[in-house]
Amino acid sequence: MPISFDWSETISSLPSKPIPADWLATKGKGVKVAFIDTGVNLGLPSLTHLGIGGRKFFTGAPGFSVTKLVGQDLVGEAFGGTGPGHGTRYASLLAGKSPDSSTDEMELVNGIAPAADWYIIKARNPNDRKTTIRNLLDALELSANLGIEIAITGQCISASEMPFEGLNNAALDRVFGLPGVKKMFVFAPLKNLEPTDTWDLITSENIPSRRPEIFNVAKLPDNFGPVADVIQNQPIPFLLSGFQGKVLSKTGDAIDLAFSNSGAVAVMGGIAVLALSFFKSQNGGALPNRDGMLQLLGNNCQSLNNASSNFAQPAIFKNF
Repeated sequence: MPISFDWSETISSLPSKPIPADWLATKGKGVKVAFIDTGVNLGLPSLTHLGIGGRKFFTGAPGFSVTKLVGQDLVGEAFGGTGPGHGTRYASLLAGKSPDSSTDEMELVNGIAPAADWYIIKARNPNDRKTTIRNLLDALELSANLGIEIAITGQCISASEMPFEGLNNAALDRVFGLPGVKKMFVFAPLKNLEPTDTWDLITSENIPSRRPEIFNVAKLPDNFGPVADVIQNQPIPFLLSGFQGKVLSKTGDAIDLAFSNSGAVAVMGGIAVLALSFFKSQNGGALPNRDGMLQLLGNNCQSLNNASSNFAQPAIFKNF
């Protein structure tokens, strides 16, 4: 029998109910969000509502310009590559929405914040084979020009690639110094690590996570004990564990979520959209500052000092 999965139910069922019901009820309405990733298959029933003109961009499209605020429809995820697709999976987790007229034959996923104003930015090079640092910077600058309030990306690139792309720190400073970028809340993942890897300097080795403006998010490592001190001394505000559920592959199959740093940033970013939606409704549309957003989200997280060795249950930890 086809699968239908609801991430809002998963979030609302977290132990101790850490996400306020008032946040969940908003479904993200009234928040402008950029989903920056590898593209999305907008032909899937749960994702067709995202195919809005003027809200789809591809950094590798012919004639792409960060100042050209015209929708580029070439955001579909490459079907020639292997794997289930990256962007489609997390788009379904964040913004999936069951169609008004569904059938039992459809694989459906309802996301955390389907009512937000979603903008899809495919951050890839022209041949759709890789994401570069320049692609990510273009996506962030484009987001600023679109008036985006929250940007969520499941991508991070090694800072060692900068010289090969002809980039330097001044190029990063220019983009992150733009008023529109400074105003945004940007959620990004750290590099996925193996249990034997070290967490030393992980936030300074990758872009955009090396930037102090970024809300870094990561999956809590299974070997947390040996690396606890290293993690606690780095700018990693949020770490998540134990999330399980269904997401959509680029071909439309509902598959089990392989929880990773990308999954963690999608969950945390989605919750941030809910939080901002409620905050705006209570404050005449105003936005909190960065510290205010940290506090808003941190009120509903456990302290990282309370992390145990049992990460099977969904949990959100703060590290500030």
